[in-house]
Amino acid sequence: MPETKKIIDPIRVKILSAMKQKGSVSPNVRQIKKITGFHRATIKSSIDYLENTKFITGYRPLLDPTIVGNKLIVWAFLNVDSSDKNNFNDFLSNINKTPALLHCSEVITDKGYNLGISHLAKSVEDYYLNIQKKYFFNSPKVNQLIKQKSMFYLSDLTYKHQNEIDATINYLEREVGL
Repeated sequence: MPETKKIIDPIRVKILSAMKQKGSVSPNVRQIKKITGFHRATIKSSIDYLENTKFITGYRPLLDPTIVGNKLIVWAFLNVDSSDKNNFNDFLSNINKTPALLHCSEVITDKGYNLGISHLAKSVEDYYLNIQKKYFFNSPKVNQLIKQKSMFYLSDLTYKHQNEIDATINYLEREVGL
């Protein structure tokens, strides 16, 4: 029986970490070799393996949304009554039409069924005028659905920020002792 490779091993984690560096996005094997010192064949076979196992799902540019004016992330935490399935599904359909939607998922608390929703916005006013009115409250029975809501506006003062990919690689580096 052939030995199966683990996704999380020090070589693959170092290669993933090198792929975070500027100039190594697509993947740039030469740049990764400079950073890690690994042979090109090792890098290529590791990347192929990570792509084939669907751990690497694609390559794309990292963008700074503030450059195009999106300086605010708005989080809405909603306590909702999901018992009326048609109303709930209509609400989710409108949420999914929102172009600036970042995230929508269940939030498990002791207060019942909740949703956490985040959006990019240019400002608080932009969020209310162009997002909340247009998409968020477009459901006819939204007031029956939402029992309570809390809004949070994350602005420029950021003490730490990393995306899910960087956080995953950082976690894996610690897990394998790098």
